Amino acid sequence: HNFLGGFLMAIAMKGKRVYVIDYWGTSNGTQAFEAEAEIVDVDEKRDTFSAVLYGDTYQTYSFKDFDRLVFDTKERAAAAASRLPKPQTTMYQVIGGGNICKRIVNGIKGEYTDGGYDLVVCFDGGDAVSIKEIGRSLFFSEAEAISK
Repeated sequence: HNFLGGFLMAIAMKGKRVYVIDYWGTSNGTQAFEAEAEIVDVDEKRDTFSAVLYGDTYQTYSFKDFDRLVFDTKERAAAAASRLPKPQTTMYQVIGGGNICKRIVNGIKGEYTDGGYDLVVCFDGGDAVSIKEIGRSLFFSEAEAISK
């Protein structure tokens, strides 16, 4: 385990409250925001924990997503959510061969990959892309995309 994983293991206990980034529909499309969650189960072998949001929605998160999707304070979760793309904004995606595609964001959605919950950016046409790709193959400006 890395330090952060070990740290999260220590704080990830049943009944503990954490803050997560989730998504919700707006009149403009779905976008990210922070939500309070209560840890209901910890799976140390898989490095995951299950949490309940809104009293009735269960999600499984990876310990690796601490400081990406899972936070210790509402403020940190809100700040991270505010940095994610909003509906109708433009992003630039670097695809095969270094080509850059200009994409219009439809919204943010959730999906399970590698046994844990993740958020994906949905575009007008084309596949949804994990928010993990922001700064890797997905950028807010064309200049950033070109420099990568």
